[in-house]
Amino acid sequence: MRIASLVSLCVVASAWGETPLRERVLVVANAREAQSLEVARYYMMRRGIAEQRLCQISPDASDILKDSEFDTAVKAPVRKCLEEAGKQKILYIVFSYLTPYVVTFAERRFALDQLVADIWDEYLPAGPGGPGKAQPYFGDAESQGNAYLPFATLAAFRDRPGASNIYSVWRLDGANPNLAKGLVDKALSAEAGRLSGAACFDRRFGAIDSVADTGYGEGDWDIHRAAEFSKEAGFPVTEDDTPAEFGTPPAPARCDHAALYAGWYSVQHYNDAFSWVPGAIGIHLDSYSATNPRGGTNWVANAVLKGITITSGAVTEPYLPGLVHPDQMFLYLFQGANIGDAMLRSTRWLKWAILNIGDPLYRPFPQGLAPFNTGRYDRPLVAIAPQTIMGGTSAAVHVHVTMRAAKGGMPVSFQSDHPELIVAPEVISIPEGMDGVTFPIIARTVTSETVVRVSVSAGGIGLSNTLVLYPTARKP
Repeated sequence: MRIASLVSLCVVASAWGETPLRERVLVVANAREAQSLEVARYYMMRRGIAEQRLCQISPDASDILKDSEFDTAVKAPVRKCLEEAGKQKILYIVFSYLTPYVVTFAERRFALDQLVADIWDEYLPAGPGGPGKAQPYFGDAESQGNAYLPFATLAAFRDRPGASNIYSVWRLDGANPNLAKGLVDKALSAEAGRLSGAACFDRRFGAIDSVADTGYGEGDWDIHRAAEFSKEAGFPVTEDDTPAEFGTPPAPARCDHAALYAGWYSVQHYNDAFSWVPGAIGIHLDSYSATNPRGGTNWVANAVLKGITITSGAVTEPYLPGLVHPDQMFLYLFQGANIGDAMLRSTRWLKWAILNIGDPLYRPFPQGLAPFNTGRYDRPLVAIAPQTIMGGTSAAVHVHVTMRAAKGGMPVSFQSDHPELIVAPEVISIPEGMDGVTFPIIARTVTSETVVRVSVSAGGIGLSNTLVLYPTARKP
């Protein structure tokens, strides 16, 4: 996370743009499948999207394409449609039922949708991507340290000079066309009222204070923060920290009337322990959670079958950082974002493995929810930049509290569970009249990867974060 951005971490974006988002949607349908066109036109009718925003493709298959066919049957015609609509104007691309969802490159599977998200190859060169640099709209975060970059709409991002023409790509899909149509029906139903119901979160690794925010621990911290945000927003929250999933002892037996969900982990399996309210949003952190959005045992297909409105998953191994980060997604939704923006800003990589299911225009909390919609979301945080370093180098620690330091400043205490490895200034203080401070720490050399827990306290507020040290001979 960039320390320079932390001074504005708590500020909520207030401008949502004036152009109706329905004018910034391109809908892609399979011209060889009548039901694909039917679902596309139904969505466009329900959302008031103009007929000229329908883009027809004619692939040989409705599920998996080879890279060469993707180029000719999807990439080329969708690029043409975007040029006709104005590629800078379009923000959201929605694939209709029975359009292909996987592209294979040398027998490796990639999400077609994420290839289309960077269809102009501005974020990465042509072809698939992979773990590497974050896509430019991603909102960096440190879950344990409670540090999140401010939300910005996709429209605002794209209006910046030199911004990449990337898109939030979605699909209306499921086991049958009625389920696909129902995704927009349920979104509109929830928008007509207010999304309410249970919020259920399913972690794995026990008491969160004992979990380091690195490796698989990152998943538990993301889910925990999502639960905390949901609690602050007024939802009744159930947070399970056992390895068992909902519906499996000793985890809760059911999560009924669920509006919000994040959890993990079973592979290509859906535990039928939920009933979903219209508008429900849920993601399951699973390496193969969307291998086939129309059927099989995977989580996404069955969640849609059982009534969920918004979900996301992977067509193949995404690695944990490549999955949608639920804490960021819910935070942005509570600030008033639509799901198309919230999900893309919570996804680190494009041209990779993720499918998003549902209507990107869905905005469950158009006015936001208190305390997240008050113009300034102010919570204490501790951020480390960078969080992974080689021994013998330094990092910067930024501490923010929710009060101004009185005359003489506010003392900050610093500790780590490896004091022999971390050198910090002897005296750290938040200057008078300020609410935060940044200071350097130096790591001594290590012979193997070492996880260090960093703790700070100031003004009666205690905070923690995770630092990972690598030996000099090995790059992080």
